[in-house]
Amino acid sequence: MADEAASDIWVNSWFTIWYEPRSTIRRIVDADAHRFVVGIAFVSGAMAAIYSQVAVSTVNISELPHLPHFGTIGLTVGAIISGVLSVISLYGLAALYRWSGHILGGTATRVEMRSALAWAEVPGLYLGLANIVAALIGFEGPGAPSVLSASGIVDSIAGIWIFVILLKCIGEVHHFSAWRALGAIILGFLAMIAVVVAIVGAIWLAVAIGRSIL
Repeated sequence: MADEAASDIWVNSWFTIWYEPRSTIRRIVDADAHRFVVGIAFVSGAMAAIYSQVAVSTVNISELPHLPHFGTIGLTVGAIISGVLSVISLYGLAALYRWSGHILGGTATRVEMRSALAWAEVPGLYLGLANIVAALIGFEGPGAPSVLSASGIVDSIAGIWIFVILLKCIGEVHHFSAWRALGAIILGFLAMIAVVVAIVGAIWLAVAIGRSIL
C-alpha cells in the first residue's frame, strides 16, 4: 500500500501542481525532494531552445535576417546547451531564494527550494509543448494573426497563473505565504542587481586606477 501511495504521488503531481501547488510540493518534498528536479529543469531549458527555433521557422527569414536558423544538429546542440544552462540557473536561483527567504523568516533547505523551483516549471512544460505544436501546425506566426492574438491571451493568462504557482511553491517550502515568497523573489532580484553593480563598479574603479598610474 505504501508503494502504491508513493507511486500515486509521482503520477498525480504532474497534474495537481496546476491546481493544488502547495499541497503537491509538500507531498513531493516529503517523499523525495531530489526526484525529477534536474530532469525537469533540463527539459524546460531544452524546450525553450526548440520553441525559439520553431518560432523562427514560421517567420520569413529574408525579412528578419538577424534571426539565426539552425539545422538539426545545431538545434540539438542548442537544446542541450540551453538545458544545461537551465539546470545551472536552477541551482543558482535555489541558493538565492533560500537566502532571501531565510531573511524573511523562511525555513527551506536548498534541496527543497530546488524541488519547488523545478516543479513550478511543470505547467510551463505543458504550455511550451502546446506552443511548439501550435507553431508546427501553423496556428502561430504571421499567417494567422487572429489565432496568434488568441494564443497570446491564453499564454498571458497561463503565464500569470504559472507565476502564482511558483510563489505558492516557494511559500510552501519556506513555510510562509505566497506574498512573502514574492518578497523573497524581489529581495533576491535586488541582491543580484547590487552584486552586478558592485562588480561593474569594481572593474571601472580598477580601470580608472590603472589609467591614472599609467
